[in-house]
Amino acid sequence: MAHAYRTSARIEAPADVVWEVLSDVEGMPSWTTSMTRVTILGTEAAISVGSRVEIEQPGLPKATWVVDSLTEGRGFSWSSSTPGVRTGAAHQIAPVSDVACEVTLAVAQSGMLAGLTNLVLGSKAREFVDTELAGLKAESERRARDKG
Repeated sequence: MAHAYRTSARIEAPADVVWEVLSDVEGMPSWTTSMTRVTILGTEAAISVGSRVEIEQPGLPKATWVVDSLTEGRGFSWSSSTPGVRTGAAHQIAPVSDVACEVTLAVAQSGMLAGLTNLVLGSKAREFVDTELAGLKAESERRARDKG
């Protein structure tokens, strides 16, 4: 059984500005407290399908995430696996006008231990997704204002 959480927000910034913020994954700790360190492993400067990314989050063990899909300017998904649990996260940008978009973030866990993991860490995962979305909104809107 999969355990999932999804949330969305309207961001008053063009999709390209939101993508600039979101796709710079190593910069995430500067705008969300849900991540303390993000490092693209290997020699790549930007994420692409197959990229491996090491993420440190408060109160969680360091994890390696693999980019499963990426649509330039519109979003990406990545996943991390531990024995008994696969966690996937999606980041989607949908323009609603030239100066605004709807962003959806989602996290889902599946596997034999997904239920137990959700019981123990589900509220933390939901809090981190909400925190990430709030930070993405604030940083994207700040950059859009600065580009003015």
